[in-house]
Amino acid sequence: MDNTNHCILCDNKIVDFKTGVLCNLTNRKPDFQEKCNVIKLDNEFKSKITETNIEYEAVLKTRIDVYGNFILFLLIALAVFIGGFLFGKYVLEIGVISTVPIIIIGIGIVPLGMAFGPLNHYLSSVKIAKEKKVNIDKIARLYGYDYDIKIKHLKDSLGNKSHKTNLHLKKTSNSNS
Repeated sequence: MDNTNHCILCDNKIVDFKTGVLCNLTNRKPDFQEKCNVIKLDNEFKSKITETNIEYEAVLKTRIDVYGNFILFLLIALAVFIGGFLFGKYVLEIGVISTVPIIIIGIGIVPLGMAFGPLNHYLSSVKIAKEKKVNIDKIARLYGYDYDIKIKHLKDSLGNKSHKTNLHLKKTSNSNS
């Protein structure tokens, strides 16, 4: 695991756009092996836990919509493909050669893209959000912290989203010293 992942959660960090994340106590880049001895996990740590868990849950909440969208547009695409094929077969049987069935089948590519585009976006978003959550959970366990977070997703009458969170951070006795 990259040492800067620890520093991003620490209240003793300096973010410099030229050199990256520095320790405010040493004014250097992190150079510890497994754990930082002077890490201060407080406000920034709580903020990142909350932010990461909100992002992860928000992505997971879209699962049913994404898969429903995928199935709907996949069925539409298949219907257009089959319709184009059957129309082509019909016009061929009556002795007419036409490019219209090929055009219809080509149009079926549009709903196919509308099926797979959001699905790919969802899968990559879940992977990224889960990776962030796993990293924070690893660091929390490494420094002997456990947390329980309850997130309530809110939406106002205009559709603006907000979140109400309740984070309980506990120091455990199983820190890896």
